[in-house]
Amino acid sequence: MNFVLTAIAAIIIFAVMIFVHELGHFIAAKSLGVKVNEFALGMGPKILSKQKGETLYSLRLFPIGGFCAMEGEDEETEDERAFNKKKPWKRFIILVSGAAMNILLGFVLLIGIGAVSEGYVEPVIREVVSDSGAMEAGLVSGDKILRANGRRVNIYEDLSWEVSNNTQENAVLNLVVERDREKKEIEITPKESDGRLTYGMSFEIGKNSVFKTIRNAGYRTIFYGRVVIDSFIQLIRGKVPLSQVSGPIGIVNEIGNAVEAAQESGVEGILNLLSLAVLLTINLGVFNLLPLPALDGGRILFVIIEMIRKKPIPVDKEAVVHFIGIVLLLGLSVIIAFKDIFTIW
Repeated sequence: MNFVLTAIAAIIIFAVMIFVHELGHFIAAKSLGVKVNEFALGMGPKILSKQKGETLYSLRLFPIGGFCAMEGEDEETEDERAFNKKKPWKRFIILVSGAAMNILLGFVLLIGIGAVSEGYVEPVIREVVSDSGAMEAGLVSGDKILRANGRRVNIYEDLSWEVSNNTQENAVLNLVVERDREKKEIEITPKESDGRLTYGMSFEIGKNSVFKTIRNAGYRTIFYGRVVIDSFIQLIRGKVPLSQVSGPIGIVNEIGNAVEAAQESGVEGILNLLSLAVLLTINLGVFNLLPLPALDGGRILFVIIEMIRKKPIPVDKEAVVHFIGIVLLLGLSVIIAFKDIFTIW
């Protein structure tokens, strides 16, 4: 039963993310006068299809992707409504719209999660543990944390991310706090407690309101996007091993864990499953904007270069770059898939 529920949950989550992404491209393309030949959900042979006007709408066999096929996207054409005939700023908007819709979906889901949650953790100190690093540093109840290691703290997650990535010597945490309307700079060195290093402070639980729910959803959307970018940079620098990167198989395993938790804990488990969906859709959106060949970000980079040099890059040369990118991404996906399989089994 868990396998069936996991498969259904995974298909729904992936299908919604992909549909929303391609819908963003579709709406932008239609709005800016680009001819869309086909809008498809899924890959492989067509199961259902319907021609409406100039566009074929189709549902395909394998629920592993989708596409919005625009005229002149990857080939030369004389059609004046072709993608490659449009001005660079129009192509830029069309290319960005898919990722923007994924990020917007994450924001909307976060509003929904926040609306039914009892409260949220604030970056305001509720209690300082006796004989802890926080007490020795001079932190007191009521201190509002504004910055951590030089980065602005808008929500508690901003602080927890800095703590988890704190690689300074002795894990020193540099804070800027607000106390009695004054800012203070404080350094905390953790102390060992129960066999692990802790800073020794707990945080306030804030109550929900319409304004705070929307505000926190916005900041959490930004936070998730930042996590994607930070993680990618750390991966490039070698600070995060490839073994910690998950592909579709690893993601489905996480969805399975979330489904199992939802069965055991009801509403709380469902919220955790939705939180995972938020992370995945924002991850998809932000990752697609990275300037890598074959991704939307790679195509956007070519558009920006065209804007700077005042003339387009030949379509065949751009196509070669994206083809190489696809091959490399597929190769990396295979490696990650094998890693996920060995990790799970």
